[in-house]
Amino acid sequence: MDLSLNILQLASSLASHSAARQQVIAENIAHADTPGYRARDIKSFAETLEETVPHFEARMTRPGHIPFGTENPAYAPFEVTAFGAESPNGNSVSLEDQMMRATDVRQHHDLALGVYRKSLDIMRSAVTGR
Repeated sequence: MDLSLNILQLASSLASHSAARQQVIAENIAHADTPGYRARDIKSFAETLEETVPHFEARMTRPGHIPFGTENPAYAPFEVTAFGAESPNGNSVSLEDQMMRATDVRQHHDLALGVYRKSLDIMRSAVTGR
């Protein structure tokens, strides 16, 4: 009997993506005053999922169809610049932009945890009959 649940795999993948993106955002904020530093970001979860599973179906038969963890090549950072953010010293980090991105990451992470929590609640109620 296969007990792996696709919804839990997707929630785990979303949480991993959020962690990887938060790490890149934290690095950007840490280098906000570094001359010549270029702000970076990673692809959205939707883009990553589309590239990883081009014809996503509700059933995945093997773990690893959606890669997990920050070592995923789809999580490779790329350079981004917020409009008007480049300073005279060549730094392209906008703290306001990074804070907005961090808020977006938190919302995605909270969504992943909420899905995971509710899925476990459903399984628990199915097992206990309550």
